[in-house]
Amino acid sequence: MHEKRIDLRWRDLDAYGHVNQAVYLTFAEEVLDHWFQQKLGLRPGTVWDYVAARTTIEYRSELRLTGAPDGRVVAELELVVAAIDGKGGASRPLTEQEREALAAP
Repeated sequence: MHEKRIDLRWRDLDAYGHVNQAVYLTFAEEVLDHWFQQKLGLRPGTVWDYVAARTTIEYRSELRLTGAPDGRVVAELELVVAAIDGKGGASRPLTEQEREALAAP
């Protein structure tokens, strides 16, 4: 599991005042990029070449702009990604260094 604080924006909200379900995918990308940066030692702003293969979201409770930083789990996301070669999107095996870095606690 990896955590990253993300500030909510007014545009993240739907007509009911809670974070729109589609926004969770954007949050997931931000957290995943952050995780790859930390695990692989990439500079901030550098994105590792990958594509999403599967995303599962289990919503636990609504998330509103008010009361957001109360420590509740509002959703759990599981992401499966594939490394790509960066030259057209073909998948590639992980290098031994990538495998070790991503598996490290």
